Amino acid sequence: MMEFDDLFRSHYTRLYRFACHLTADEEVSKDIVSEAFARLWREWSDIDRTRVENYLVVCVRNLCTDHLRHLRTERQYEERYLAEATDFYCRYEDAHRADYLVGMMLDRLPQPTRAVLEGCYLRGKRYAEVAEELSISIHTVKKHISKSLKLLKETFADKKVLNRLPDFFLDSYLE
Repeated sequence: MMEFDDLFRSHYTRLYRFACHLTADEEVSKDIVSEAFARLWREWSDIDRTRVENYLVVCVRNLCTDHLRHLRTERQYEERYLAEATDFYCRYEDAHRADYLVGMMLDRLPQPTRAVLEGCYLRGKRYAEVAEELSISIHTVKKHISKSLKLLKETFADKKVLNRLPDFFLDSYLE
């Protein structure tokens, strides 16, 4: 027991500095050196006393390498997560903008045209069903659809409208 305590006192500082040099993190270095001594303690009865210093240096080096690998893996996961999250939020913002444009376009439509478009495209009904519900002919439904699709195309093509759109992504975080 006394031999181990002397070994700890005589080698701890040098091993700690070595670990700090490799990891650049004082707290992690303390943990690594402590783990190296804990491993030495568990194998104390089987270890060749002439090789204890080498054992500790190699153990600290290996633990530092493992720690750095772990950090690299964490960083890779963080980068991958950030890329996927950014992609998701960009797609979400694009969909939100599209919904906003469709809402703007719907607000600009006269009521019969809006009712036809909502029935056919938003509720998925057939032209005949919408015509029957609104008591109009299928030909009139087609005219309203044509009119609304033309307006939709104009709305999405109008750069002035697109430039005035709110920044949904930022606005959602500022609220």
